[in-house]
Amino acid sequence: MIELRFHRDLYSAKAVDETAEAFAAVAAIERSEDESAITLAVEPRYTKPAQVRRIIGELQNYALAKTIDEGPRR
Repeated sequence: MIELRFHRDLYSAKAVDETAEAFAAVAAIERSEDESAITLAVEPRYTKPAQVRRIIGELQNYALAKTIDEGPRR
């Protein structure tokens, strides 16, 4: 299991939630949060290290892109 922390200063909760939904087919994902970050515990459904790295990297990029797509936060 790999834990990814998405700090609230940089990522929107909506974007992180949409990311978890989008990647549900390729990884089991559990969400938790605290005051400063949303954490996704990710267990890719694939076992080859290269596939795991790719899934994690794409998941992080997707969350960032979704946050950017939302526009400036106020």
